Amino acid sequence: ISRHEGRTWYTSHRGRLWIASTVKPPDQDVIRSLEAQYRAIYPDKNLVFPTFYPTGCLLGCVNVDDCLPQEEYQKLYPGGESDSPYVFICSNPTSLKLRFPVKGQHKIYQLDKTIHKAAMKCIQNMAKIQAEQVKAG
Repeated sequence: ISRHEGRTWYTSHRGRLWIASTVKPPDQDVIRSLEAQYRAIYPDKNLVFPTFYPTGCLLGCVNVDDCLPQEEYQKLYPGGESDSPYVFICSNPTSLKLRFPVKGQHKIYQLDKTIHKAAMKCIQNMAKIQAEQVKAG
């Protein structure tokens, strides 16, 4: 859901960023609070939230288009969803159909080459299937 991801630190990274879940199971109160927040931010959208939040795995990827300091973010996105010191502006979220186990690390890190290769193959296969479905009409 989040297209604007808040962080306390800046990054110069632009392009694909793989997203991994933490090993710690999510707190149900936090989940309810975040779902309520997104319903308030996007009242016109029919949001569907996950019923299960996998842990300790690679979830998918996004494209990082920019990383803005909060002042600039507020000018470009008044009332935006993040109040963090820095905000990643993300696009093209892609969820993996297979969940690869990973040990997440703090900040941005190099993904294991074997996991990266498998995840890329998964995305390529998903793109082929989607293209075939579009072609079949």
